[in-house]
Amino acid sequence: EVMPVLTVFREQKEKNTGLKQQNVLSLSYGRIITRDVEKGLGLLPESFETYQVVHPGDIVLRLTDLQNDKKSLRTGLVRELGIITSAYLTLRPRRLHPQFAAFLLHAYDVNKVFYAMGDGVRQTMRFEDLKWMRVVVPSESEQSSIVEFLDTKCRRTDRVLEELGVSVDRLAEYRTALISAAVTGKIDVRDWSPPK
Repeated sequence: EVMPVLTVFREQKEKNTGLKQQNVLSLSYGRIITRDVEKGLGLLPESFETYQVVHPGDIVLRLTDLQNDKKSLRTGLVRELGIITSAYLTLRPRRLHPQFAAFLLHAYDVNKVFYAMGDGVRQTMRFEDLKWMRVVVPSESEQSSIVEFLDTKCRRTDRVLEELGVSVDRLAEYRTALISAAVTGKIDVRDWSPPK
């Protein structure tokens, strides 16, 4: 089926009144991560009471600065109880497997659907602006199959990226050591010729 957002998602607006939650989360490169507020990096509010409480399975969307920032990933699946800025929109899936919903909105994000909706004078969107957007709603079994498939493929891809990252780090270390050895005279570069 194809249905409007308002039939398969509920907007969440649970305030952190009384500082009931202390676990500060952040949306970073399409992932919800724990934020280290002790380091003081980035903007911090006067009080975390202005933040919203999010629960595992919720999906956070950063629908601000739509005209200027066309590179950021704007969606993330919440995996732990915590708080996040109230500038973000939080959706709770209904009739959708949370991971399927996250993959679906991520696909919309990667395909720049939110940017297209924010073209012109609108730089920020709210639930009201999204509620009639159409989303695909497969059967529960199909959603589960899609999630299982994508989880397997993404884990495999993440492993390869991690291994490549380690390789890139090792190559960078080798490059640095090579430069250091060459400029300090630890290796004789006079006999060296570039590979053909």
